[in-house]
Amino acid sequence: STANNHSRDQGLDGIYRTLDVLDQVGLEHVGNQRSQEELEENRGIYVADVGGISVAFLSYTYGLNGFRLDGDKMFAVNLFNLDYYTTLANPDYDRLRSDLEAARELDTDLIAVMIHWGVEYQNAPNSHQTELAQFLGEQGADLVLGGHPHVLQPYETITVTGWDGAEREGFVCYSLGNFISNQQDLETRTTAVLELELTQDPGTEETSLTDVSYLPYYMVHRNGQPAGQQRYLVNIHQALADQAVDGLPLTAAETQELQAALEHCHAILGAEDDRGAAGP
Repeated sequence: STANNHSRDQGLDGIYRTLDVLDQVGLEHVGNQRSQEELEENRGIYVADVGGISVAFLSYTYGLNGFRLDGDKMFAVNLFNLDYYTTLANPDYDRLRSDLEAARELDTDLIAVMIHWGVEYQNAPNSHQTELAQFLGEQGADLVLGGHPHVLQPYETITVTGWDGAEREGFVCYSLGNFISNQQDLETRTTAVLELELTQDPGTEETSLTDVSYLPYYMVHRNGQPAGQQRYLVNIHQALADQAVDGLPLTAAETQELQAALEHCHAILGAEDDRGAAGP
């Protein structure tokens, strides 16, 4: 997912180069385009084969840190707000409705929306997120996977009335926080790897989300080095069991940090879905 508030930081050339490099190394992407033709070719949707289950992926960001795109360059970033360079409070419901209709027409097993939203450093979603999640679910999104706040926010299953008048369920993860970063406090260094089990009925070919779990992770900083040096993203359970990171023993302070990070993760995501709780 390449649509985020930093997409425009290095201008359009930065967007184009990012996509070129991802193509060169064979990483599929969604969220930015190099031309109007490229956008129209797939409506900004990428269809992935996930273990034999087809998933249509869409990606959006709330804004571009105040930058504006020229009117003839709006293809470059998938934006979900009409006021994306000012108040960030007016969702482009027409675009989202149209894009999700196009995704439904692809007749994939599931539709997933990856979305850059929310308020930084808040551990709970705001009404803007919850209302938008409801709308996305109503338009056919089975999975809504959020990011941007830099900290964990909870996940939940929502029940909505779909575009066709039928009741349906959708899964929403509001934020998994940072994955790799150089931010300093415990909440910004605590993250998780989310696991979603997708199951397809061989008879009806109906596909559903049948299990949700996660593994808690933490970014350990060592030796007070500058950014980029001595940073270790570790499985919290594994590190506590080994009492070591990268072969070096944990200090008492690091052990305390990891235990506090685990408690924080459980407080936001719930302890019951922690797949590592029974041991590494």
